[in-house]
Amino acid sequence: MDQLNEPGNPRNSLSSMGVLGIKENISVQIPEEVMEMMKPFRPSESNYRNVTKRLELDMNMGLDPAHRDKACVKMFPSYVSKVPSGKEKGQFMALDLGGTNYRILLVTLKGNNAPPEIIESTYAIPEIKMSGPGEALFDFIAETINDFLKSKKIPDKTISLGFTFSFPCNQKGLDVGILTRWTKGFSATNVEGKNVVELLGVALKKLNLKVSCKALVNDTVGTLASCSFEHPDCAIGLIVGTGSNACYIEDLSKVLTVDKTALMKNAKFIIINTEWGAFGENGTLEDIRTKYDRAMDKNSLHPGKQIFEKLISGMYLGEIVRLVLVELIEKKLLFKGNLPDAMRKPYSFLTKYMSDCERDPPHLHYSTEYMLRNELLVNTIDSLDCKIIRYCCEIVARRAAYLAGSAIAVLINKMNRPTVTIGVDGSLFRHHPSFAANMNAIIKQFKNPKCEFRLKLSEDGSGKGAAAIVAAHSF
Repeated sequence: MDQLNEPGNPRNSLSSMGVLGIKENISVQIPEEVMEMMKPFRPSESNYRNVTKRLELDMNMGLDPAHRDKACVKMFPSYVSKVPSGKEKGQFMALDLGGTNYRILLVTLKGNNAPPEIIESTYAIPEIKMSGPGEALFDFIAETINDFLKSKKIPDKTISLGFTFSFPCNQKGLDVGILTRWTKGFSATNVEGKNVVELLGVALKKLNLKVSCKALVNDTVGTLASCSFEHPDCAIGLIVGTGSNACYIEDLSKVLTVDKTALMKNAKFIIINTEWGAFGENGTLEDIRTKYDRAMDKNSLHPGKQIFEKLISGMYLGEIVRLVLVELIEKKLLFKGNLPDAMRKPYSFLTKYMSDCERDPPHLHYSTEYMLRNELLVNTIDSLDCKIIRYCCEIVARRAAYLAGSAIAVLINKMNRPTVTIGVDGSLFRHHPSFAANMNAIIKQFKNPKCEFRLKLSEDGSGKGAAAIVAAHSF
């Protein structure tokens, strides 16, 4: 296997079966010059296998205090050493902050593996709060918590909260997390290097709210916990949305970077928040990156950071495709060489457009044409234009799915369990029509053949999981 499942390859026959068992529908021969431009997005099997070897090495370094400083993948202990069993009872709050929109939830756990009762509201963070003083950001969040309590008529009593905070944190305990760096467009000042639980607590105290944050969890950890309600063998939590990250259950004996005095008594395992988005910051992914990846990275908010995340997450994939399309237009291979004004703007080609393009039937382009005419205001479109755009979207999305799947295979092999459920959340996984299938295919290719696995969409998201973790650690 040299090139993994190339859509549009003229050597493939109509409806041929790709090397990973994914059915392809080739309706037209894509121009050779376009295929040549996209070649760097089609790594070989050996390239992907090398990625898994480097990632495993980096993960092992992250677990070892003697080498952790040199590791890009920091493998932060989450201090979660008990996953929900479904027997937990009580009423808890959750704050799920991972992007410009965040959720506040009231979660009532009924025990006996009964589905939890969830009341929630979604709030949007103004851009000025994302980039202004950190104190103002947390004051704003506390005000919305106050609004939630009042609007839902929640009794004025002390309530424990689980805080899903989807940014890299070095945790010192279940309720102590030091923000190492902002990602996903946030840059609020005077927060990096601080305990975000304490910052939230100060903001809540200003409003005299009887809400106490008992656990800080990454969204991957919350996703794992949420999925474990129905699937006790869930041992990996994965996010593939605006950003990307994963966590997994590790034997405590293999983790040398944890303060065991901050764990529950008789703990035998701990969930590790890998923070794999930083993988490649030391240059180990240069054989995978293209000139378009580098151009996108150079103009991003944090150049040179979160290299792996920038190859696979929804915040960046659309921009990578836009850069490709702009060059195709400049070479007169698309739109007869006419660059629409809308496409001159960075991030104007949204990642959701990639899903729309692939969702179209192979011979029809309803969504693609609508997007081009109404969103990007392209005046002249022909059928070949639509096919080329779909081809480029497929190639970029497929590489992202293969990279994410390769990394999941590393975790599966690392745990060496007979069965593993992977709880997954995130808009890219939820909405892209082929992402899950492509991930599934390469995991099968790279995992230990003795292990059975399944990808399971984590219902109700990481907020429910955060509340359940508070409950699990209360007993």
